[in-house]
Amino acid sequence: MDTGYHCTTDKKLKLYVESGYIKPPVRFFPNEQTARRWMLRTGRNILLKIEVATSWPLPDHKPARWTDDHIKNWEILKNDEKRKSSSTIIDQ
Repeated sequence: MDTGYHCTTDKKLKLYVESGYIKPPVRFFPNEQTARRWMLRTGRNILLKIEVATSWPLPDHKPARWTDDHIKNWEILKNDEKRKSSSTIIDQ
């Protein structure tokens, strides 16, 4: 498992929590510093720390990566505030 940092918004985080997962493809950064710079550039205000089983580099956006995993657990890092959140879904 690799650790990554996914930048998002309050609106999308609400969808993640309601569905129980982040739907693939999931773009993320390999380190927190790069993710925070991206947040500032794009206006995203939520940073999620995620674990991924498999990932590949984004060819046009280094050092970002992407995964086709359904991300079901994350830790919310919002500015300097840290909150834990996780969700699970039941396969139907």
